[in-house]
Amino acid sequence: MLELLKKGFYTGLGLASITKEKAEELAKELVKKGELSEKEGKGFVEEILKKSKEAEQEFKKKAETLVNNALKKIDVPSKKEFTAITQRMAKLEGKIKDLKKKITE
Repeated sequence: MLELLKKGFYTGLGLASITKEKAEELAKELVKKGELSEKEGKGFVEEILKKSKEAEQEFKKKAETLVNNALKKIDVPSKKEFTAITQRMAKLEGKIKDLKKKITE
């Protein structure tokens, strides 16, 4: 029964960020209905929160990969490349300024 509840709960939530309070609330309700013991309820909450955290981390990892791949496809420079370009531009601007001084002297 507990496994069936877990599967339904995971599916219904999509393991999206669930708060501790909501998980505890659901566990209390299941204990009250006699579908879980107190011990099972605590374990249920811990497992739900653990799975939620894991799902959140996996989602972030996948989202980051998708964004990075999309940026590569449209040829957007990385932060490191952008910083290098900015530094190079600053040096070139300095050289231009120096050349202008030499020309006007």
